[in-house]
Amino acid sequence: MPRKTHHKHSSSKGYRRLLDSLAALDGVHRVATGRVTPRMGSGRPVAPISKVRRVESGLSITINDSGAMIDAYVVTDRPDQVVAAMRERGWTAA
Repeated sequence: MPRKTHHKHSSSKGYRRLLDSLAALDGVHRVATGRVTPRMGSGRPVAPISKVRRVESGLSITINDSGAMIDAYVVTDRPDQVVAAMRERGWTAA
């Protein structure tokens, strides 16, 4: 089976596992990381995935990792089902 996740070389293990878990969801064709930016400020994020936006190819998400914010893209033809699955697993804020 071909790999469904594209990781950047500098990606940390914590959000790599999250991306791999996302790729394993039913209805997800591929997951790719985009821009990685340093996270300013203190405190812990409320959920691992802070933003979920619909785009033409599926979903654009923002992942909160310790010290970084990662933009990622989830290619799917069933975005509502994928969003519900992320919510069930506690990856997004209610």
